[in-house]
Amino acid sequence: MRIHQVLSGAGPFDAVSNQARAFRSLFDEWGWGGSDVAAGIDPRVGSTFKPLGSLAPSAGDTLLIHYSAYAPKLRAVLDRPERKVLLSHNVTPARWFWEYEPRIAIQCALGRQQMGEYAARCEVVAGVSAYNAAELGSDRVVPILFDPAGLGAPRMAEPGGAGLLFVGRLTPHKRQDELIRLVAHLRGNGVPDATLTLVGEPMKPWYLEELRGLADALAPGAVRFLAGLSAEELATEYRAAALFVCLSEHEGFCIPLLEAFHVGVPVIARPVGGIPEVAGEAALLAGDRDLAVVAELCRVALEEPALRATLRERGVARVAHFARGPVASQLRALLEG
Repeated sequence: MRIHQVLSGAGPFDAVSNQARAFRSLFDEWGWGGSDVAAGIDPRVGSTFKPLGSLAPSAGDTLLIHYSAYAPKLRAVLDRPERKVLLSHNVTPARWFWEYEPRIAIQCALGRQQMGEYAARCEVVAGVSAYNAAELGSDRVVPILFDPAGLGAPRMAEPGGAGLLFVGRLTPHKRQDELIRLVAHLRGNGVPDATLTLVGEPMKPWYLEELRGLADALAPGAVRFLAGLSAEELATEYRAAALFVCLSEHEGFCIPLLEAFHVGVPVIARPVGGIPEVAGEAALLAGDRDLAVVAELCRVALEEPALRATLRERGVARVAHFARGPVASQLRALLEG
């Protein structure tokens, strides 16, 4: 069998490119050929991905389209006669960007509109989560293949303190602004040593400065902003965290949950999108929008050793669902079916 993976863009660190690399490793292991192409390629990825124009499948080959963004350059791929499989990684709803960056909002709006067209023209449609698949009227799922090797072994001891951590691109729908308000509330209500570390590239430099201004006004000296971390540096931040808190308003999957589970960091998350199915029973799901309620949940997680131990145990078990073996079986069944 020959599988050709098609991406709208390929980069050195993004989840979709990493997933395509992991899949290619499986294809090589199974003796399957093919190529990996992208409409846009970051020069830092080297020769891992080839330009879209180099796509040259043969009769009987399969095209695996990873859909994660507005991708007009991929339309020509839909006209090809080969069998096409669409794997949706989700596109953020445009409403989160109109006020901040209209160009990104337009791309998101077009991307979500285009998803249905792409799904209708592919023989097989799946998502990396049931949430993503359901958006396209499918019940087929091939989740993210999570490889924790870059994070090292789980931590052996609690770090102490009240350090909160969130990892994700600095964008409006990730709600880093609410996390800043959360840590300010904690510091003013019985947790004076609460701190917050935000790891992620900003969608625009000015948005980072806006968040910095909010942090300086509400919780001076309590918030750190980090970006461009190596795997080792990221692992250090996870090991130093007392809690991983995600108040994002839209997540198709959320890989950082699995990273926190692997290291052994208790997780509190807002149950939106694909988060409930990724987290299972391994996280405390904060459905209440009142930050005072979320803060109390954080306080309980910080102060109850038995609860933290239970969450760590459940996190280890949850990571196993996204290991190489289970995901490989689902991927192979999808492509051979």
